[in-house]
Amino acid sequence: MKIVIVGPAFPYRGGIAETTNSLSSALTARGHDVVIAGFRKQFPKILFPGKTQFVENKSARDLPPENMLVPWNPLSYWRTAQFIKSQNPDLICFKWWMPFFGKAYYWVAKFLNAKSRAKVAFICHNVIPHEKRFGDTILSKMALGRAKYFLTFSRNEAQELRELYPNCPQENIRFTPLPLFDRYDEFKDGQQAARAKLGLDAKKLLLFMGLIRQYKGLDILLRAMKEIVAQDPEVKLVVAGEFYEEQSKYDTLIDELGLRDHVIVRPGYVPADEIGTYLAAADVNVLPYRSATQSAILVLAYAHGCPVITTNVGGLSEVVEEGKTGYVVAPEEPAAIADGVKKFFESGGRAMFEPNVRAMSEKFSWDRPCEILEEFAKSK
Repeated sequence: MKIVIVGPAFPYRGGIAETTNSLSSALTARGHDVVIAGFRKQFPKILFPGKTQFVENKSARDLPPENMLVPWNPLSYWRTAQFIKSQNPDLICFKWWMPFFGKAYYWVAKFLNAKSRAKVAFICHNVIPHEKRFGDTILSKMALGRAKYFLTFSRNEAQELRELYPNCPQENIRFTPLPLFDRYDEFKDGQQAARAKLGLDAKKLLLFMGLIRQYKGLDILLRAMKEIVAQDPEVKLVVAGEFYEEQSKYDTLIDELGLRDHVIVRPGYVPADEIGTYLAAADVNVLPYRSATQSAILVLAYAHGCPVITTNVGGLSEVVEEGKTGYVVAPEEPAAIADGVKKFFESGGRAMFEPNVRAMSEKFSWDRPCEILEEFAKSK
């Protein structure tokens, strides 16, 4: 089967690009001929809050993408559509996570629908973005309306699509948990060696990892830390990730809460070769999110045997076995997070949870999304 994936891949960084790489590899392993129609440019520099959009080194196992799409260049829409047509695919999969790409995806799909025999599917990471802006719903409906089939990674997202498109057949909107992020090497020398390598001196260590944005609730976790430390002074928190807002407001909050000795901030995009080390060093990965659909950080933690404490937002609770792989707590309540951390350590900490995490992680295979896409391609 010939499959074209439209979305970011190398040299772009981030979870969406990584899932493009993982999905293309999984489909190829199942015998399909896969082509990635990628982005020549992804965001204008003025709109990108991070330091860089790129990674330096391409993994040898990743397919080389054909990067041609520029979201604000209409000529690139036509060129991308013509390239996809030249591949004569059975299935075209658009990676969807942000309305910024709505106009480009709409026109590429419109040019394709006119003459292509291929089925068109959208792989939806976020139907509507975490941080909504004026016009997001219009752009989303405009682009998503060009597809007949949808794959989501949480039940909440599937339901949101059904509300947007009540006439879409139920069997055309499918859900499967986000598969494991198994692209990063696991650190296998033990927790203490991982902490020593990272220079982290802590008897009990919480981890907050990933891009720091308002919806991810780091401020809520910091307020919870005041309660956590009051109950157990041995607990420390390491924050590892790039700030997409002013770091100074978090530094100020840390000082106001008197947490300077208990919070270690490691700003900057976490290099691929350190991800496994952080997840080996941590006792538990904390996701204090205000909102979410699903989380690559959560399944990344599972891939490295790390339990989680997450708020009950979006589809996050769908992939947590309460008291076995972690805990689900109420959102926007520091006391609830503090209570979850207390229960975690009283229940035996990582040593008790990790075997359950390892067992559960076996369920998060890339085979299931591949099977769903194959069913889309074969449907009438």
